[in-house]
Amino acid sequence: MCELFAFSSKKPKDLTDALTRFYARSVDQPNGWGLAEYDDEGRMCMHKGPERAVDSIVLPRLIGEGIPRKRVLGHIRLATVGSINVNNCHPFVAYDGTGREWTLIHNGTVFNSAALIRYYKQQEGETDSERLLLYLMDLIDEKTRRVGHPLNKDERFDVIQSMLASMADRNKLNLFLYDGEQFYVHANNAPAMLYYLEDTTPGDEALLFATNPYLEGDWKEVPKTRLLAFSDGVFTREGVNHHIMFHSDYYRIMLEPTHPEMDFSFL
Repeated sequence: MCELFAFSSKKPKDLTDALTRFYARSVDQPNGWGLAEYDDEGRMCMHKGPERAVDSIVLPRLIGEGIPRKRVLGHIRLATVGSINVNNCHPFVAYDGTGREWTLIHNGTVFNSAALIRYYKQQEGETDSERLLLYLMDLIDEKTRRVGHPLNKDERFDVIQSMLASMADRNKLNLFLYDGEQFYVHANNAPAMLYYLEDTTPGDEALLFATNPYLEGDWKEVPKTRLLAFSDGVFTREGVNHHIMFHSDYYRIMLEPTHPEMDFSFL
């Protein structure tokens, strides 16, 4: 399975060890990697490649310089949908109609995906994850047209929450989104496959997320089947529980012995 990494903090922190040890896990997730970092204005610097992270020439230089970081998304890929190339590596980036930049990383597969079919010819790669992000952009734009102004963070939260609740049936949606202002996290997998470490020291708050606990510390499960928002190392909002779990047994049945690409040449 793919693995996710996310970090948000009040103050910049040295993540060299945490990132190095995260990307070392790519021995078992060999189909690509991505790293996105954000400055205080929400601007992104992103690098990714289709090779194993441990084989990357670029990645050690990116994470080995001890640069303090406040906002980071990371991904290592085990391909289930889409070929092995850089266009299918996470993170994925898209823009809504107001020019707001959105970033997505996803661990999962979208099996029940009728709403996403229209995006096969729009996307740059082949993954269901990229299609999910493009679908969200259309929903954001539709809501923006209805209300007549750019959406504030609560309105954006509501659109994402509604989309995930409507898509959760038979779909594994462990993911992070970043909209330049705040992060969003959602998990609906059974058993748990998303955890976090929290530093609640006043003035030094931080949240670190990973698919598997791989550092020492008091890891907690991300609450399932609901959307959460966080910013500057603090959870800021918890959404309504939609109660729709994805069970790993279903995932294994669908992917064994192989998961061939569907033919959408008729579109």
